[in-house]
Amino acid sequence: MSEGPPIEQRLADFAAHAGELAGDRAGDAEAFCERLFRAFGWDDLRHAGASFAPRNTAAPARLGWRSSFLLELWPRGTRLDRRRHQAFEHWQYHTHHPQFVALCNFDELVLHDFAAQFTEPLDTLAVAALPRDHAALTFLLREPRAPRFRNDRVALTREAADHLATVFNLLVVRGVDRDVAQRFTLRCVAEQLAAGLDLAHADGIGLSAPPGPLELTAEERGYLARAAEADWSRVQLPVFGALFQSGMDRERRHALGAHFTSEADIQRIVLPTLVRPWRERIEAAATREQSLALHAELAQVRVLDPACGSGNFLYVAYRELLRLELELLLQIDAASESGPLIRPRVSVRNFFGLDKDPFAVELARLTLLLGQVTARHDLGVSPDPLAVRRDDLRDNLRVADALFTDWPAADVILGNPPFQAKNKMQREFGPEYLRRLRDAYPDVSGRADYCVYWFRRAHDHLPPDGRAGLVGTNTIRQNESRDSGLGPIARSGTITEAVAAEVWSGDAAVNVSIVNWIKRPDLPGKKFLAWQTGDAAHSPWHTVVVDRIGPSLSPDTDVSAARPLRSNLAAARCYQGQTTGHEGFLLPSAEASALRAHASHDAAVLFPYLGGDDLLGRKDGAPSRCVIDFGERDLSAAEAFAGPFARVADTVLPDRRRAAAEEQRRNADLQRTRPGARINRHHAGFLDRWWRLSWRRGEMLEALAPLHRFIACVRVTRRPIFEFVSAQIRPSDALVVFALDDDYSFGVLQSAAHWQWFTARCSTLKRDFRYTSSTVWDAFPWPQAPSVAQVHQVAAAARDLRALRSAALLEHDCSRRELYRRLDGPLRDAHERLDRAVDAAYGLRGDPLRFLFDLNLELTERERSGEAIVGPGLAALAPDDELRATCTSTDCIAPA
Repeated sequence: MSEGPPIEQRLADFAAHAGELAGDRAGDAEAFCERLFRAFGWDDLRHAGASFAPRNTAAPARLGWRSSFLLELWPRGTRLDRRRHQAFEHWQYHTHHPQFVALCNFDELVLHDFAAQFTEPLDTLAVAALPRDHAALTFLLREPRAPRFRNDRVALTREAADHLATVFNLLVVRGVDRDVAQRFTLRCVAEQLAAGLDLAHADGIGLSAPPGPLELTAEERGYLARAAEADWSRVQLPVFGALFQSGMDRERRHALGAHFTSEADIQRIVLPTLVRPWRERIEAAATREQSLALHAELAQVRVLDPACGSGNFLYVAYRELLRLELELLLQIDAASESGPLIRPRVSVRNFFGLDKDPFAVELARLTLLLGQVTARHDLGVSPDPLAVRRDDLRDNLRVADALFTDWPAADVILGNPPFQAKNKMQREFGPEYLRRLRDAYPDVSGRADYCVYWFRRAHDHLPPDGRAGLVGTNTIRQNESRDSGLGPIARSGTITEAVAAEVWSGDAAVNVSIVNWIKRPDLPGKKFLAWQTGDAAHSPWHTVVVDRIGPSLSPDTDVSAARPLRSNLAAARCYQGQTTGHEGFLLPSAEASALRAHASHDAAVLFPYLGGDDLLGRKDGAPSRCVIDFGERDLSAAEAFAGPFARVADTVLPDRRRAAAEEQRRNADLQRTRPGARINRHHAGFLDRWWRLSWRRGEMLEALAPLHRFIACVRVTRRPIFEFVSAQIRPSDALVVFALDDDYSFGVLQSAAHWQWFTARCSTLKRDFRYTSSTVWDAFPWPQAPSVAQVHQVAAAARDLRALRSAALLEHDCSRRELYRRLDGPLRDAHERLDRAVDAAYGLRGDPLRFLFDLNLELTERERSGEAIVGPGLAALAPDDELRATCTSTDCIAPA
């Protein structure tokens, strides 16, 4: 489109045309959208890349544009405020979460950003006024400009939180006691919010004041004055507490850039766990008597957040429960010819929380106490004459470690328990806490993530038909975490809705799963399962409707019940590579060569060392470093290798002494508080043998000794690329190692069938898949009766794939990682030929996961009855030397 008239003139023409549309005829909505995009500089919808779907009886007309904008068009005269929840649910379950969602009735356009601001729109625009008021829509321009909104409550909340958090930080820096500073700033928050809500004073909030007045500096008074200038009636309570607390973090200092849990994510729990079940019951009530009975029950619903933090989940749950009550009262009033007016009875007294952080609990009390005013204000309800005041919430919101205290009775449990990976729990909590935890929860595996304890405790605490919704690490659906948490929940309850993987809004570096369930087994009806692909906050979303959600939170066949096969365990072919425990054991290849040149016998303890970045990132895939491995030699024998020994003594020994001393100090502290408690000797053991690798993997080396090559794959990966590696090379713990050297075995492991089993059974690190021998390998069923011809076909396809891959690496002068990012036609075709050959060896038809799962169950049963089955590798299938010779080539990654 040419430059043409200015946008103001184009929007004036658009507004005039829109005013002539009836708003409910066929074609009106598409004409509106076409003219709107022309006004913003596009030739037409097709040119803009927009898609349009006309209105039907159940849905409005919808226009989608890129991943940025969704426009819903309703007939003229439609109350758009009553369509917000419907639009949100469509955005949440049926789209890739465009940033902006607009609802329009031809006269008015209401613009939302559901991921940031749920209760109110960012802006409300009269179509007739768009020539003047279009700053909120400038992202639609062909050359987009940053939009400006008139009701950005999140931005306002950030600024208000930051001013008060800065006052706190200034007080602490100049020496004011942290507790006094906390109470002072919290009191300031209460006063500002009370003023914004037109409350007479903040005394009824029940917060303790600091002991005596504080003399403030000019800078502190300045930040308080700036905070007072904010429109506190528009501060978002679900967001404020988290931002305020983040701003008081000594490391960050500011709330302006802090992450917070968006209300869209909170609604992923509140909506399916609390709102939707009650709305369905309200809509099903056929008589006034039934509605009155529901109202009495609704007023008694008890909601618990056992890790309440600043109270954002509780506030949203309270507001939504109040909204439901108002809908129910309108229904009762409509069915009544006379009778007394029923008043709202939902109260914050029915909301409970636990948290270890005393300040967080104070914030949660403040959030709920003020929430009973703001929620009623937002919903247009008169103030509650029986509003909770002063110390009424002292028993509702308590300071406690939820895993070691009694929980209040609850019909609904929701929240975001603390995240802590199992591998870091001992360092974070200490051995004594872990001992208490495992004594208190013997049914939870010691290898499960911390949040699993909360899932189990919540499920056990629920009454029959009680509901829960919790956020967990995305590993709760994997391995021991799944078996200890979601497995029991799925057996005695029903998972009604789940997000398998999501980049959590509360922290951009955390990937989570969200699970909603009811404590009733086999509840019929449709279930929603969603997941996000990619690591960015705006990565694409996918949603499917299924009849059942299993503990793996996967739309694929649930293989979590597969069991280890004795034949796989006995074969002992799968290992994790060597864990050095200290970088001092590693040295560049050139430095190792210099040591060998100086003393040739040093070669006996210097080995090429292959890491994951070497295998995938280097063009030749060869090792770039060597490892010093003294094996099982004692100290005096190790000292004979003077150069390597001196390096390890200089680099490793000091750190192991420090680690052992710190461990001894922690043990002494533990013995003082709990005489006789079990102490840790982890680092003391490493110090006793400081010149040796932490985990040398002697069993692995023994298994590799008779082979000239072995199969390796990076242990944490997005797509497994298997390679043969020379047995002269030591694999690092970044690799999973298979003590197999034949092409047939390589072909099975590199196949799509094994890949699907891998992804369904493995654990993850963020979004990357992690190969685990205990779940992936031990339960993987191998082909049981392939013909000799089929074995040859798999081996040949494997050789062809590696040959083509090697040629492509040379042709493109790239690494394996780069090669597989583009996966061009010939290489893709080679993988498909290998997959067909492996499928034929299995006799695989239909869903590969279902086939492999059924085969696993069959083989498990046959082993239980004493029958021998075919285990891993060619030797287990056909021990004759002739077949092995024809299916074993020699290519491999060799030392550089």
